[in-house]
Parts: sequence; C-alpha cells; structure tokens
Amino acid sequence: MTGRGFTLLEVMIAVAILGLSLTAIFSSEVGAANVAARARRQNVAATLARCKMGEIEQVIAIEGLPAIEKKDTDACCEHAPVEGFECDWLVERIVLPELGAQGDEEGDEDSEVTTSERINQELDEAETAETTQQVLAGESGNLAMLALELGFPILKPFLEEQVRRATVTVRWKEGPKERGFDVIQFLVSEQPAPVDDTAEEESQ
Repeated sequence: MTGRGFTLLEVMIAVAILGLSLTAIFSSEVGAANVAARARRQNVAATLARCKMGEIEQVIAIEGLPAIEKKDTDACCEHAPVEGFECDWLVERIVLPELGAQGDEEGDEDSEVTTSERINQELDEAETAETTQQVLAGESGNLAMLALELGFPILKPFLEEQVRRATVTVRWKEGPKERGFDVIQFLVSEQPAPVDDTAEEESQ
C-alpha cells in the first residue's frame, strides 16, 4: 500500500494561505509599533512643552512681564534637549474686549446724557427694593451691570498691563509629515504683598 503525496496545486494553495496570514499578522504588528512610537513622541513633546513653559515662567518671574512681546525658537528644554523636537514660543500682550456704556440705538443723544439717564433710572428702580440682596440680584434694576460698564473702561488698561499670554508650539517630524500642538497659558504679574508696619513693630 503506497501513501498518496501532496500535489503541486495543494502546496501552492497552502503557501498562499500562509503568506496572506503572515502579511495580516505583520501588518498589525507594524501598525501597533507605529501607534506606540507616536504615543512615545507625543509624551516626549508634552514633557518638553511643560519644561519650556516652566522656563518661561522662571524668566518672567526674574525679568518681569515684557513690555510688548517676546518670542524665539529653540530646542524646547534648555537643560534636556531632545533631538528632532523644536519649540516656537511667544509671550504677548492680551487685548480685552470692549465693554463700555453704550448710547441708544438711534444715536441722537449724547453718550454722557444717556449714561446719566441710565444711572438715574437704575437708582429710581433701586429705591423700590426692600433688601440689598434684591439690588445686587437685579430684581430692582441692573446696578451691578451698570457699575461694570462704567468701571471696566478704567480697569481695562490696568488688566491688560498685568496679564500676558504665553504660547508654546512643539513641532516634530513623523516620516515626511510634521506634527505639533500648542500650549497656552496666561501669566499674571506678581504683586508685592502689603507690609503691615504695626505687626512688625509689635514683633520687635
């Protein structure tokens, strides 16, 4: 009794099935490796952005807020640069939106007269309130909003002078493509704490 062997067609079909299976397995492995490599690069980029923002905060704490703007491009973290990563950073002034007392829609009255009329109207409505909470809540007029509209134009330059927007853009390459993201933080000028002379004298 002689055993029956494999024909050439059966061998070719088996090799084709094996090749397709190995291609699918290797493709999934390559995709997983690419995803892991991209995750590692993004983790490094986030760490470098955090480091660069810390450096900017340190410079601002020493030198103070820049008068206009300050920008540069470098290797992100000064003490621990990573090859292939670059950072564009910018510290700039902020511009707050306008929020002032506005005249009526027809525009035939002077703005000062309109503001005076609004103040008188709000005060007349506030007299009908029974408690201070009703006045602040707007149940007897919108005094809080009116005070904001009148005071904001005065405070606006001061607020713009004390706040800067810091933007760090981290860039790196993945093959032919360049990738990156922005990190934005608002920096506020540190105000010196008031010194209580009487407390110092008592401690002495």
